[in-house]
Amino acid sequence: MKSPLDKIRPEVRGLSQYTLEQYRYEIKINQNENPFDIPVHLKDQVMELARDRSWARYPDFVPRDFQQKLAHYVRWDPEGILVGNGSNELIRSVLMVSIEKGSRVVIPVPTFTLYKLMSTLFGADVIEVKLNTDYTFNTEALREAAEDADLLILSSPNNPTGCVITDENLRLLLQNTDALVLVDEAYCEFSGTSCLPLLKSYKNLIILRTFSKAFSLAGLRVGYLIADPLLTREIAKAKLPYDLNFFSQMAAMKVLENIMIIKERIKYIIAQREILYETLQQIPGVTPYPSHANFILFETILDAKYLFSKLLEHGVLVRDVSSYPMLAKALRVTVGKEEENKRFVRALTDIMSL
Repeated sequence: MKSPLDKIRPEVRGLSQYTLEQYRYEIKINQNENPFDIPVHLKDQVMELARDRSWARYPDFVPRDFQQKLAHYVRWDPEGILVGNGSNELIRSVLMVSIEKGSRVVIPVPTFTLYKLMSTLFGADVIEVKLNTDYTFNTEALREAAEDADLLILSSPNNPTGCVITDENLRLLLQNTDALVLVDEAYCEFSGTSCLPLLKSYKNLIILRTFSKAFSLAGLRVGYLIADPLLTREIAKAKLPYDLNFFSQMAAMKVLENIMIIKERIKYIIAQREILYETLQQIPGVTPYPSHANFILFETILDAKYLFSKLLEHGVLVRDVSSYPMLAKALRVTVGKEEENKRFVRALTDIMSL
């Protein structure tokens, strides 16, 4: 009798699952989360709203109130906005409606590994374009690869390198391809940049955003997509019904209503990022790379896995990205609160001096 695994496509069986090992830690700076939780008084307001709402009833099929608030925030047509259970679900929705077996998907590497995993699951031929040696986008190589592609996926700021693509270079890509161009702006609030102004001119542009990073809602899984309304109408066909629960919607709307709190925290994180970057530059044997996100990629003269384990012995959990293309010596650290960053620097300095 044949194994049930014989019914699983060979290319799927050859993939590694997207997962993270669980560790014991004192300082958690490995997943690019916001170090600040939602203020208690805002949580209380959300809880009060949730108590008054029937939990036995589905959320609205189309969350129009939430879409309107997002439309006001990003200044875009609400019909061109889709919300989902995290931006990862929306990545999947885009792939479902645009990719079939043999489709060509262009992805710069190193980048967020879920892009390649999902594209391969949908049967696409993934074309990987390496970043420049300084971990910035190789726009010319991307342009050439995208000429006959079906989809180009960019993360800007890019995870895990922190580089951004300029409007000029993105415009060059958009002008020279018929492919859909998906730009994941999960970290855009920390960069002060966005390709939103290009949406009116380029109908093949799709933008993804999330509430998991700058907005401190990683635990509630809220993401949204911005594109031409005609395009969002087609992508919406792939979304699961009632995918975003009412509690997460309430929390996200409450955060948007108190956006100044978020903006002040973003300023703090950016300031801490610059301090951390300058401090890392002063540690012998450590090479940090400029970042426009809330994390910093750094390389050292030590073996990356050894350094990761030694930091963990000091109670500090960072992200080992040494398995990514080009990053054999690299780790990634999330920018935390001042005391967390100092704890990380002390541990790193002690290890590097051994």
